[in-house]
Amino acid sequence: MKKYMFILSVLFLAFSSCSKEELALYDTSTHYLYIPNDEDRHLATMTFKHYPGVNDYDVFFEVRLAGYYLAEDKAFAVEVVSDETTANAEDFTVENLQTFHAGVLEDNLKITLHKTAHLDNETVKVTVRLVPNETFGLAEFVGVNAYTKAITASVSFDNKLSKPLWWDQDIVDNYLGEWTAAKYLYFIESCDGEVLDLTDYDADEIRLLAMKFKEDISKYGWCEEDGQPLVVPVN
Repeated sequence: MKKYMFILSVLFLAFSSCSKEELALYDTSTHYLYIPNDEDRHLATMTFKHYPGVNDYDVFFEVRLAGYYLAEDKAFAVEVVSDETTANAEDFTVENLQTFHAGVLEDNLKITLHKTAHLDNETVKVTVRLVPNETFGLAEFVGVNAYTKAITASVSFDNKLSKPLWWDQDIVDNYLGEWTAAKYLYFIESCDGEVLDLTDYDADEIRLLAMKFKEDISKYGWCEEDGQPLVVPVN
C-alpha cells in the first residue's frame, strides 16, 4: 500500500522574465533545473507511525524548469548525497533518472521510503541532488543576500510516534491543547482507531472531533502517563 505526499509550492513567475542577476546558470544547456528551497520546502519529515499498514511511502519534492518548455518528456538525473545520508540502502529507493514532462515549468522528484525494522528506534535521513545531463543544466537560486544552492532535497523519517505536522498552534490553542504521546494515542482511539490527517479539515469538523475527544476523556477517565488529566481547551 502506498501513500503519496506532495511537497507543494506556490506557482512562480516563468523564468523567461528573470534577469541575469536572479539566476546563476551552469552548463551550456538551454534548460536548467532547480529545487525551490525558500521556507525550507526542500526539507521534509515523515513517520510511518502516522500511516498504519503503509510499508512504502512516496515523498515528492518540486523541481522547477528555467528555460523554454519541453516539447517532449525528458529524463533528468538525480543522485544520493552519501555524506548527507544516514539511511540504509534498504530504507529507500531513488530512481537515478526521473521524468520532467513536456509543457510544464514545475514537476516532481520522487523518493520512496520503506518501513524497515530499525526505524522503530532510529530516525534516518536521505539527501539527493540534481546532476546535469545532456538535456538539463543546473540553476542556482539567489537568496536575499547571497547565492543559495538549490539542487538538493532531504527527508528525515522513522517509525516512531511523533507530533503530526497538522498539530499546529491553532490546534494547541483552540482544540486539543499541547501534544503528548498519550493524548495523541487516546485521540486516535476517540477517532475509532483511525489516524486522521486534519490538514484539510475545516474549523467545524475539527471542533466536532475535539468535542467528542473531550467527552471520551471524561467518559473513560483517560489521563497522561504520569496520571495528570488530559487538557483539551475546546468549548
